[in-house]
Amino acid sequence: MAHLSNVLSILLLIIGFGFVIFWHELGHFLAAKWVGIKVEQFAVGMGHAIVSFRKGIGWKVGNTRAEYEKRIIEHLDSQHNASIRRVQADSEAGAPPAPETEILSNDMAVTPESESSRAPAIEYTDAQKDRAAEELGLGETEYRLSWIPIGGYVKMLGQDDMKPGADAEDPRAFNKKSIPQRMLVVSAGVIMNIILAALLFMLLFMMGFHAPAPVVGGVYAGSPAQQAGLHSGDTILAFDGHPQQDFTKISLNTALASADEPIQVTVERVGTKKVERLDIQPVRPDGASKAFLALGIYPSPRLVGMEQRDWPDEPESPDFELAGARAIRPGDTITQVNGADVKPEDYYIFNEALQQSHGKPVELTVRRKEGKVEKIQIKPHFQISPLVTAPFNIAGLEPRMRVEAIASKSSPVFGKLKPGDVIKSVAVRNANTPASQPGDAAPDVSVPGFVKSVNEAGQNGHTVDLVVVRDGKEIPVNGIVPMDLPKSDGRKGVGVAPGLEERTPVVAATLKDSPAANIKDGIPSGSLITEVDGKAVKTWFDVRRALTEAGDHKLTLMPPNATKAIERTLTLGKNDAQAVASIRLEASLLLGELKTLRKTRNPLTAMGWGVLETRDLILQFYVTLQRVFGGTVSASNFMGPVGIVNAGARFAFKGTDWLVWFLAMISANLAVVNFLPIPIVDGGLFLFLIIEKIQGRPLSRRAQEYAQLVGLALILSVFLMVTYNDIARMFGH
Repeated sequence: MAHLSNVLSILLLIIGFGFVIFWHELGHFLAAKWVGIKVEQFAVGMGHAIVSFRKGIGWKVGNTRAEYEKRIIEHLDSQHNASIRRVQADSEAGAPPAPETEILSNDMAVTPESESSRAPAIEYTDAQKDRAAEELGLGETEYRLSWIPIGGYVKMLGQDDMKPGADAEDPRAFNKKSIPQRMLVVSAGVIMNIILAALLFMLLFMMGFHAPAPVVGGVYAGSPAQQAGLHSGDTILAFDGHPQQDFTKISLNTALASADEPIQVTVERVGTKKVERLDIQPVRPDGASKAFLALGIYPSPRLVGMEQRDWPDEPESPDFELAGARAIRPGDTITQVNGADVKPEDYYIFNEALQQSHGKPVELTVRRKEGKVEKIQIKPHFQISPLVTAPFNIAGLEPRMRVEAIASKSSPVFGKLKPGDVIKSVAVRNANTPASQPGDAAPDVSVPGFVKSVNEAGQNGHTVDLVVVRDGKEIPVNGIVPMDLPKSDGRKGVGVAPGLEERTPVVAATLKDSPAANIKDGIPSGSLITEVDGKAVKTWFDVRRALTEAGDHKLTLMPPNATKAIERTLTLGKNDAQAVASIRLEASLLLGELKTLRKTRNPLTAMGWGVLETRDLILQFYVTLQRVFGGTVSASNFMGPVGIVNAGARFAFKGTDWLVWFLAMISANLAVVNFLPIPIVDGGLFLFLIIEKIQGRPLSRRAQEYAQLVGLALILSVFLMVTYNDIARMFGH
């Protein structure tokens, strides 16, 4: 049934795309008909016709043009032959030619001849053909569905996108109409797309839109949201004075905010329901200069299992995903956290339990789908914040790397490493190193140190020897050949998801320009922290808890292969201590989304919401373009046809409401793209008409042809770029 639902979703997506394109072309068509332009073809899709329809002929596989022309020529030939016979009969009777015969002869570029001796083909005029089509009841417009399911067009007499300056003498030709009439025809498709987006949003809000609730699930360590005081469970009511009904709009508005001014965020505090206004300055993740801005928050889940349609397929091997991620399954409900009753909407209680756990397991009471009640233990992990450029550290002390998961069977360590393995040592071996000798030991086995060592080994064609700790035993893994990593610009690796070894406080490295780096005499790499300020510590969680106060802290350490402990003094300033205290904990669970229903039975209210949504999407698209041309947002964020279909399929799987939302968004974006001042799209044609109005004559045919070539080259370049980005994203490159 799930596969059938997916197929139906994709079919709905295809039909929806076709409808959006049809609606755009319908705008051009209706406007052309309204101002009296002859429309020869109305096509959805590009290329050859699959099926077509023409009044008087009906439906036909392929196009109707040949039959249309055949019927007209046969009709005109029949009239012509009848005319000749009348002329011959009148001539034999000695009577003067009939007036209608003279008119027919004047319209045709032929002289009356006998039927047997005249030329086999006659050049009929367009006016004659139009009259013949009308007499036969044949429609002048062919409606077609073409093979390539992107784009579409309306072919008007006297207008050809690929032949600028196209001209026709027929008074019903595009080029014979006034500039305002042509402007209306050119812009009608864009106008219709805007109308369609508003109508789709109206439909969406009347049927009900299950959007992510504007509730903060959690904040990232060191993020603007954390610094401003946002907490898990807070509801965002407004964003720079604009009401926020769902988390999707919050993310979009933040991404396109100004990087130079703080955002005023109105929140309702969880528990107290107190409303406060916070000024938050968004930043770019990882310090990337062209990434979208972010506040450092994520939407709140529910304390239930993910919906079955969103549930990821079971991996081929348990080594391919994070341990414990599937502890809560579709249909399961968490009813208690550490013995306290909770509702599905109380994710913030679970989040707070994680923060207060200090690394100890959080107990969840779970009612399974089949009704059975179980108690499970969830181990917290340190959160890796995407907004912090520095590697994870506690006052500059970096833990060793732990293997979280293996990427795939193609990984050079598949079957050799296991999730949970802790990297104790890395040695690089070149081809000339004898097997009896160890490789060159890397001094740093933190996550960045490991990544750097393996990458350099791979770039130089060397192999890597590892020693990992598994279940308290040291296990050698030798002769690893680093592989090319996806999405890495040529970097090498071993294909594992890196994590932090949190359970044993061994110092893998000290971060440059940190409190730990300023310790007199330093800390030997691989030293085990046994005490902080005279109190025993057994995990990194204990170390973090002991270092949340400013001042001097005495560390007792056991260096590797040493028989005697050493002591070092770690001095923390106020900001250093606050940075340690801000470290967040999280758990890897596949939970369902917390959603809010945006619905109204009032059509006027729904239309008002729809107009506002359409306006916001159009403005956001223009702001995105401005950011791209300004160099603050990367063009790699754009999607092409492949990406749109891939994203559309995901939205379609989420439900009919999300499919309608996606199509409304596509319609609004199509309006913007089509009205950009680029030759070959509607905006470029509109620009030509403005120039024609200003200078009193159209641009020269050569100038238009050059402009069209430039526009075509630009469109093709962008198409190839976004298609490459789409495929790279799909295949992980």
